[in-house]
Amino acid sequence: MQIKDDLGYIGKIRLFKKDAKLYIAISSFGAFSFGISGVIFNLYLQDAGFSEDFIGFFLSVSMFATAAVAFVAGLLTDKASRKKIILAANIVVYISVVVQYTTLNTIGLLLSQVFLGLSSAFREVAWSPYLTDLSTERERAHLFGFAGGISLLAVLAGNLLGGFLPQVFAGMLGIPEGTSLVVAYQYTLWISLIPSLFAVLLVTQMTTDTPTSTNIRHALKSIKNWGFIGKYASTITAVGLGAGTIVMFFNLYFTHEFPIDSTLLGIIFALNTILLSAGNFLAPALADRIGKVRTVVVTELLSIPFLVMLWWAPVLQFAVLGYVMRSVLMNMSGPVSNAFFMEGLSKDERATAVGVVRTGDSLVRAIAANIGGWLLALGLYRLPYLLVSGLYILGIILFYGFFRKSESDVVGMQTVGITIETNSEEPFDVT
Repeated sequence: MQIKDDLGYIGKIRLFKKDAKLYIAISSFGAFSFGISGVIFNLYLQDAGFSEDFIGFFLSVSMFATAAVAFVAGLLTDKASRKKIILAANIVVYISVVVQYTTLNTIGLLLSQVFLGLSSAFREVAWSPYLTDLSTERERAHLFGFAGGISLLAVLAGNLLGGFLPQVFAGMLGIPEGTSLVVAYQYTLWISLIPSLFAVLLVTQMTTDTPTSTNIRHALKSIKNWGFIGKYASTITAVGLGAGTIVMFFNLYFTHEFPIDSTLLGIIFALNTILLSAGNFLAPALADRIGKVRTVVVTELLSIPFLVMLWWAPVLQFAVLGYVMRSVLMNMSGPVSNAFFMEGLSKDERATAVGVVRTGDSLVRAIAANIGGWLLALGLYRLPYLLVSGLYILGIILFYGFFRKSESDVVGMQTVGITIETNSEEPFDVT
């Protein structure tokens, strides 16, 4: 049964308090930095002489590291100050990317990726429960969606800058056209470190929370919803196995299949980000109208034909259409799905539950990144999109099968004592 709410979209945004606003700012700075590096980092490694299968392995290292500690991170995060964990993790993440953007030594790159994965595990499992505790159910989906929308606008600016700056630096350095842009890419990546630093500093201004308990041995006993957690984890894992094969390689796909420079690539990524932002703003309103579960199922199902279009696309225009529409529809479900998951858990079990889900998701994405890199090294740049469509369909079927009565299930869980505290995140990547 849907609960009516007199407040509209703007009214719910006005409910956001200091910590929610700080989180939106932190997410925006981080997203701006990611927008820059996301366009060119794989191209930077490729131009430096690394093969596609090495790039896939390199990207998988952080995900294997995350998977190794995510569950333990969830247990510890439930029993310690989540703000302090997020701050410490952000500092380690920042140092790791500084190393990656500065050295091309294989050992240095891989070690930095290990530390990136370990610290990311703690950061990721802490954000959602931390902000869930600082928001109410009334505005939570709108906070998650609005933060995602604003962050995507920041990614948009980063995409454009990330595509444009390498050409500017190449001109300034007198790099001949058609030669290696490694130095130009590196200078651009260094620029991306500036907004990342602001994101780290802003965490210090957020409210310091109080640990729920100091007895880690009893952490598992606080988990009452193993069935709910396991079902949700299986849906995220199915989609993650597919996403890990393709999502991190879009820049290599476009530059290989439709030879384009970084400027046009940045524009394509920016166009994608504009529509992703619109989707994030619209998703909460759609969830209010048809429910969270139906929103997830409908948007993800509609993305499948566009995923297949990437496999088929004979010209760049069709590839861009497939890329943009697939991304928009798949990502519309992310904030809504995350809000639904958090609302089905009690305060004491949220971070541990996120750790369970993150472990499975990171593990399959790490395996998939190696598969994706291997397929690309064989010259099979299109085949992954056809294979992944099957995994996406599996994830959608599982989600609908498990949660088609979800809203009433969550209300029922709250009725028997699993309350949603009113004292708000980093959604799972469901792409």
